[in-house]
Amino acid sequence: MRTCENCGARVPAGAASCPECGVYAGEYAEGEVILPRKPRYRLWLSLLAAAAVIAAVSFLLTKPMPTREAPARVDQTPVHVVHDRPGGAFRAKGAVLSEPEAIRLLRRNFTNIKPECVAILSNGYHDGAYLMTVVNGCDNTRLGKWRVDGQTQAITRALER
Repeated sequence: MRTCENCGARVPAGAASCPECGVYAGEYAEGEVILPRKPRYRLWLSLLAAAAVIAAVSFLLTKPMPTREAPARVDQTPVHVVHDRPGGAFRAKGAVLSEPEAIRLLRRNFTNIKPECVAILSNGYHDGAYLMTVVNGCDNTRLGKWRVDGQTQAITRALER
């Protein structure tokens, strides 16, 4: 409890004036200046900043490190052509087999070369047969032009032009 500077009566805590004489007693109590309590913003701001720094560091430490990806693995299985695949199952007028079937038939003709090395390029359908160029992709050699008959499925070497 404080005492009033004017009359000496006891002033309850938090009162702005003396209950006995009515004099303002807000800034002085018993001859000393009462300083208002300062808010502790600096303490709270520094605690908040420290928490933000700790959160950022923990995020960076728990983030997975980028790794070097392994190159894509090339599938070594033989190629199988599906009969009715969209966009590639071209069957010429009058032929009993489609272009992918002719490529598959021609691929089976090259048993002395690894299947993954045989590259077959189609030159289209002319005069009742599919014309194709065959290349050995492993040693970059050209194996010539071939003809697959659309009716009899006979494979013959085409004349080079």
